[in-house]
Amino acid sequence: MAAGRFCGPLAGEFAAFAATLEASATANKTTLTQLRALDRYTAQRGLPSGTIDENLAKAWLADCAARAPDTRRARYYLLRRFCRFLAARCPGTFVPGESLRPRRRPPRLPHIYTRDEVRALLAGALALRDWTSRHPCPIRSATLHTVILLLATSGLRISEALHLNLADVDLAEGVLSVRQSKFRKSRLVPVSAGTLETLRTYHDLRIAVAPADPAGAFFVSGRGTGYSTSTVQAIFHDLTVQAGLREPDGRGPRLHDLRATFAVTRLLLWYRDGEPVMARLPLLSTYLGHACISDTEVYLRITTALLQEANTRFHAFAEALLPAAGDQP
Repeated sequence: MAAGRFCGPLAGEFAAFAATLEASATANKTTLTQLRALDRYTAQRGLPSGTIDENLAKAWLADCAARAPDTRRARYYLLRRFCRFLAARCPGTFVPGESLRPRRRPPRLPHIYTRDEVRALLAGALALRDWTSRHPCPIRSATLHTVILLLATSGLRISEALHLNLADVDLAEGVLSVRQSKFRKSRLVPVSAGTLETLRTYHDLRIAVAPADPAGAFFVSGRGTGYSTSTVQAIFHDLTVQAGLREPDGRGPRLHDLRATFAVTRLLLWYRDGEPVMARLPLLSTYLGHACISDTEVYLRITTALLQEANTRFHAFAEALLPAAGDQP
């Protein structure tokens, strides 16, 4: 990123830091927007000491005190990382310590769908009316059914699924090309045989109602264009109500929880197959498109089934080490 994109007294340093973010594939849109905002802030406030001092750092963090905890933490970590970078160039730079770190909001635990719940959601999607005043589309039910099935069996983010175009879906090999997703990472995602068959069936329906442009969206609405994330989330909300998973005005399972369900299910199957689970986690992290394993661990909520399998694995491991009944220790 050129220094010209920044305007403050530290424009060159901001540009160099942004370049390191892009090189490490962590320069997402939100991060760069916040970095430019910090640059403007230094231009407005000025830098009497020639660098970021304690007063400016505290003022910058206090400026978003009314925002959500996650937003405040993101600002803190970006400032801390930039100040560490800046300190090597400008002695006397203040690096925010733990005392300034905003408290984390307790994370909302994901809902791990049961097989029956997923089946109910899929049945509800197939029962959707294809012709409505809001969403007139002859393949509306097939589209939502296929999207939900794909999310449940591949762990894709909803944005990744909706951004797939026809050229990204290899129906011969059963591989999806997910391009420039979160953290600007691209990856290949193989799908199961059952999911591939559903994608092939949907592809034939989709070609019949929308142009077969390779750059066109794979999942299309009645206008022949791709669905928006908000539209699919709204429809999914109604499906969870119909399936009895939430009250109409209450909180309940989210579309994104299908991704967590996929991760937990994959872990459970590895336990049952006797696989080295810890050695497999990096594979799961890569498949899901995470930047590091710690991002994957957020999804691995302990379920009763997972706990039982882990308990069985532990007993099998410890059996040879523990004395048998009646033996002297």
